Amino acid sequence: MKKQQLLVNVNEMDLILDKTSTQGALWLGNLKAAQNIKQLKENNIQTVITVANNIIVNFKNSLNISHKIYRVEDTEKAQIIEYFDEIIKEISIGLNSGSVLVHCAAGISRSSACVIAYLMKTNKWPYEKTFYFVKEKRLAINPNPGFKKQLIQYSKNLQSNTQQLNLDLKESKDSKDMNPFALGYSNSWGKLKKKNFSNPHELVNQLSQNLVKSPLKKIDQLNHTSTSEERQIYRQLLAKKLFVNTFSTKNSVSIANYQTEQSVEQKKTTTEKQPIRIKALLSMYKRIEFNILESERTKT
Repeated sequence: MKKQQLLVNVNEMDLILDKTSTQGALWLGNLKAAQNIKQLKENNIQTVITVANNIIVNFKNSLNISHKIYRVEDTEKAQIIEYFDEIIKEISIGLNSGSVLVHCAAGISRSSACVIAYLMKTNKWPYEKTFYFVKEKRLAINPNPGFKKQLIQYSKNLQSNTQQLNLDLKESKDSKDMNPFALGYSNSWGKLKKKNFSNPHELVNQLSQNLVKSPLKKIDQLNHTSTSEERQIYRQLLAKKLFVNTFSTKNSVSIANYQTEQSVEQKKTTTEKQPIRIKALLSMYKRIEFNILESERTKT
């Protein structure tokens, strides 16, 4: 008798999430809520998700309501977990265009399990926290024992996926940090950037010295047994040698006669041009390193 009285006092639907400036509201309810067209219109519900079998819910095309049906029995053996990802996706899509109602026959077990799954995934909440959050909004919710076990398992799956994602991101960062070129960049460009060179000749000499220091090892030549790592280091060294040789050749005269140029030109003008030229050399050096890195990323 108490159970029947409880069901009589249950609202047709309850607000779980308020609407925001970018999304509609999320509602959880029973069959009557889905059949109450007036109430649907008043709350701007444009998406109705039915999680039940053997119940009839139809909407006229003129209502412009997106209706998704997932035929799930309210039994402990029913595998509702198989529908969680798809239902979560439909809820997310629906909230972008208006409010969403998720319902089953009574709005107690099946629909509440789906709403809990949605909140766990979107908010990264554990099962217990999510369950009590929804229960505060709709007191009558009570996923059957089988659904509860599946929700707990789904929560563990989400946590495992998050941990794996964090691990992948960490490995990606570590891989970038251990990348031969990335090491070369941090060790050479970072240090060069902090130094104050009095003239371009000092800069070119410094860059030349950097070439003999490979991040991991020196590669003199490649063959059919060379690894991708060795090929990358080899290309890195060639690019930097090309850079230094180009500047050393094209500017050999100007570098050799640098002191003469200083005596001919006005001291103020020379002082102004030196930082500009050094900055240009550093910029070119940095650009070559970044181009190597981007080409490697593209190939991998």
